[in-house]
Amino acid sequence: VMLLDQISGVAPSWVDRLTLETLAAAEAPAIRRHLGRLEEFDRYSRFFSAMSDENIDRYVERLDWGRMIAVGLYQDDDLIGIAELGWEKDGYPDIAEMAVTVDSAYRHRGIAGWLVKEVVERGRKAGVRRMEACWISGNDSIAKIMRGFGAQVWLNGSHWSGIAELD
Repeated sequence: VMLLDQISGVAPSWVDRLTLETLAAAEAPAIRRHLGRLEEFDRYSRFFSAMSDENIDRYVERLDWGRMIAVGLYQDDDLIGIAELGWEKDGYPDIAEMAVTVDSAYRHRGIAGWLVKEVVERGRKAGVRRMEACWISGNDSIAKIMRGFGAQVWLNGSHWSGIAELD
């Protein structure tokens, strides 16, 4: 996949320093650093809760790689974005919840949407047939990404929810 064709507003020299990786437990330190760089509001947007650095450490320690697929975008050695699909049942990923984060300096360039497309491609191969997401009002990027997958979107109390069929 040509990143330059997928990500808008990025200089060619910047793109040359990007690599996409399927993440695994060995990337836990990079995941921790990425999530640790998120501002307080961004942490709340991602986790629906206030998340201290210690809470992020616990979250990363508890990632269940047998029930998730994640891709990460690195610039040089820095993980700058992650898209995840996670599911409830071991070995049965029919329905997966999507989450995505991008470092603030790299937002509004199409990176989140591109990462979600990449993780969905891998998820489909693993058997994911439906993607769900929840987000707070004002997170228009997630709404746009979900609608791009044809999701039904609705207001669910204090947050938005969406479900996209991936078949």
